[in-house]
Amino acid sequence: MGSSCSSEHLSKAELVSSEGEKDIHIVMDGKRRPVRTKSVVEGEVFDGLLLKHPELKPTLREFDRVISKLKEMDGKITEDTYSDLYSLLDKYIDDPFQDKAGLEERQVLGNYLAKHGFVPYLVDVYQAVWSNHDLEFFDDDLEEDESESAFFKLLQLIRTILWNYADGSSKFAESIVNDTPLFQYLTEDLLAVKDDLEDLEDEITNENHFPFNSTLGILNNCARNAATKEVYNVKRLMKKGGKTNADANMVEILENLLKTDITYVKLVVLLALSYMVNEEQNKELSADESIFDFLLDMVHKAEKSKDRRQWGFSIHELINGLAKLAKNDENKEKIMNKGAFASLKRILKHGIEAEQIAVVNVIWELCFSKKNKDLFKNDKEVWKTLQALCNSETEELAKAAQGACFVINEGQDREREKSKPKEKNKGHIMLSYNWADQKILLQIRDRLQQRGMSVWMDVDNMEGSILEAMARAVEDARIVLVCYSEKYKDSQNCRTEAEYAYSQKKDIVPLRMQKGYAATGWLGIMIGAKLFYDFSGKYDFDKKFGELDSALSGKILTKGPKLSTITENGGQRSLMSSSEDETIILLKWTKADMQKWLNHNQLTAFSGLKNLSGEQLVFLYKLFRRAPEYFYRCIEEKLGMKSLEDLMKFSDAIEKLQTEHPDINRLVH
Repeated sequence: MGSSCSSEHLSKAELVSSEGEKDIHIVMDGKRRPVRTKSVVEGEVFDGLLLKHPELKPTLREFDRVISKLKEMDGKITEDTYSDLYSLLDKYIDDPFQDKAGLEERQVLGNYLAKHGFVPYLVDVYQAVWSNHDLEFFDDDLEEDESESAFFKLLQLIRTILWNYADGSSKFAESIVNDTPLFQYLTEDLLAVKDDLEDLEDEITNENHFPFNSTLGILNNCARNAATKEVYNVKRLMKKGGKTNADANMVEILENLLKTDITYVKLVVLLALSYMVNEEQNKELSADESIFDFLLDMVHKAEKSKDRRQWGFSIHELINGLAKLAKNDENKEKIMNKGAFASLKRILKHGIEAEQIAVVNVIWELCFSKKNKDLFKNDKEVWKTLQALCNSETEELAKAAQGACFVINEGQDREREKSKPKEKNKGHIMLSYNWADQKILLQIRDRLQQRGMSVWMDVDNMEGSILEAMARAVEDARIVLVCYSEKYKDSQNCRTEAEYAYSQKKDIVPLRMQKGYAATGWLGIMIGAKLFYDFSGKYDFDKKFGELDSALSGKILTKGPKLSTITENGGQRSLMSSSEDETIILLKWTKADMQKWLNHNQLTAFSGLKNLSGEQLVFLYKLFRRAPEYFYRCIEEKLGMKSLEDLMKFSDAIEKLQTEHPDINRLVH
């Protein structure tokens, strides 16, 4: 749900950013207008917007003053401070948002507050007021009885600020989710109202029930901009008397609210759920196909109204909700079977720009179904319109149209370079990722490049048409690292990229970027039983990178690989090969090199190792990787290692070869 200062319920900011996705503004061929000519690191976007709006600097300086004041208070809020806090937040936080109507300006303001720690300080104030008055929930009775009281006005202002800024800034929404316990309070509000909906129908329908509307507004904005699905399993607040409530699931609460006959509540809850459900919940929710009939009916009625809204929701907001429900592949054809095609075609032709963007985005999503691809392409009018919109002067519209056309046409209208087939082990490593994980992937890129590997990442290689660059990167890749998470799965850009890599039969290596996330749906099918490398933060980065490095070194040739041998003190000295095809350096080891390796690994006591050559050591490593049972039998029988300690010491030394000499992995296929 959108800003409380606006008549819209879903964000207008979605026209600027797309759920934190990579900003793939794509172009279909050389004749079409490039949308953007250089990719950027995510943080540079904010810096660029700030430079574009220098008039905001005085406001940001006032933000600093407010943040310092809240920090000094350290959550110690008394009733004597309510009025002063209200005036401070109203004048220096809320008013600037209301005064700055532009989407970019609001994004800058929200991002700045999030970056400088404002959100948790604000929620600390909310918690303190809540605690001071021993509240159980923020309800309509409180609104009636205390509407003019200082504490109620302060609570209402804080929720308004959270509602508004989460609408304008994904970073602000992320901070609410990641840095505060606000969802606990919103859960109590939802539970308080769920049994009294019928009695509150007039108030809620006329948007006069601030607790209910602001709760769903904040939830919706956080779901649209930031939240991963597990955050909706909420630990409830403690009851009076110190008893602990059972945990609650927000999705389940809203699904119960969806059963209401109150049209407005049904609509606002359905749109909130469309952003909040995971793959399985989406499937369960849409098992009742009447929700598609209901949503499409709302679209049809909005088309007929003068302001092109239904119950305050614009057409593009309704279509965006439909697109979210279409994330589940089983729903894609269900939606079309409900008559969506006629409505989408009509709005595509006659709708305003915001509506066209929403329609083209939902077409992009729907066309991950083969049946729907054919349907949209075979309608000459729709196909011609989509192709024309690829040249739109509006970047967001051009991006959506180009993405839809690429998926519908399966990349077949690209002008590809005619080149010789690449050798099996040549080509770069491509990083396919969501922008939310960019920071850690920059580290992975740098490490791989230090190991001499050729790496393609869109922050380095995006001159010219972005879609064309992505497609070329896939085609020229030896390996594609699919850096997956919930946000990756839900991103149309990422799915377009991943499925193109799959269609090109590229070697896909999965990297998990979100703790505990198990890929489902199309992503789960693509990854299947592949071995993945966990960079979610659950494990030590260096250890996991070592595992990834070892795996990749066995698959791909490096540029001027960094090879090494043992120095006198047991360290490493670099030996750069003259060409990518040079023989593995271990195969050339002399007796002196072997002796240094034995010394370094404290293996000199084993007489059976003294006559090993480099070639034999490589053979043992290959056994260790390919046939571990035979490896252990061999070193026991042939090399005379009997004790468990001996076996452990030697196998550890062998295992370390994969990181000390990554070139050895070329011999293991």
